[in-house]
Amino acid sequence: ACVLALAAPAWAQQDALVLVIVGLGGDHENADRFHQWAVAIVDAARDRYAIPGESIVYLGEDPSRDPKRISGRSTREAIAEAINRLATRARPGDRVFVVLVGHGASATGVARVNLPGPDLTAADFARLLDRLSAQQVVFVNTARASGGFIEALAGKDRVVITATRTEGERNQTRFGEFFADALSTPESDSDKDGRISMLAAFVSARRRVVES
Repeated sequence: ACVLALAAPAWAQQDALVLVIVGLGGDHENADRFHQWAVAIVDAARDRYAIPGESIVYLGEDPSRDPKRISGRSTREAIAEAINRLATRARPGDRVFVVLVGHGASATGVARVNLPGPDLTAADFARLLDRLSAQQVVFVNTARASGGFIEALAGKDRVVITATRTEGERNQTRFGEFFADALSTPESDSDKDGRISMLAAFVSARRRVVES
């Protein structure tokens, strides 16, 4: 993920489209935590980086939790539909950011993210992202076992950032909290150009994970 992140474009772009997906929380504490991280990402995209609201989609486990921000439930069908809409709307060269927040698993040997209803695997996301072959895609998976997404999604004009190195790391991660923080914290702007690149956000989050 560190090597891939070197090619990351700056977040602050008017030609950016953002899809934030929050999967199953499993309990109230995690559901609250995951929603807070997603809100930090969505609000940073809109308020700090001036990405238009219509270019930001937040799919969550329970849309009634925050109807103003969450536009739909994070089922595999809704995710596929959202990515298809992004592919239809995006122009060649546009930047598309997909951020997963939640629990991951690989008990069957296949890396996946836990969703309401059937899960989506890394291979499923690879097929969906094929619709965005003309765009620059940044894919961030903050869940445990997320390292299994790297090889499946790696490709031209793509940046893949994960919370773990491999799919075998199954402890709950803290990367998502620190990554969301980094996108809205001026201290993450390592080169002081007024923007926070994906690399800067990744480096900041990784450092704070180690410190924690």
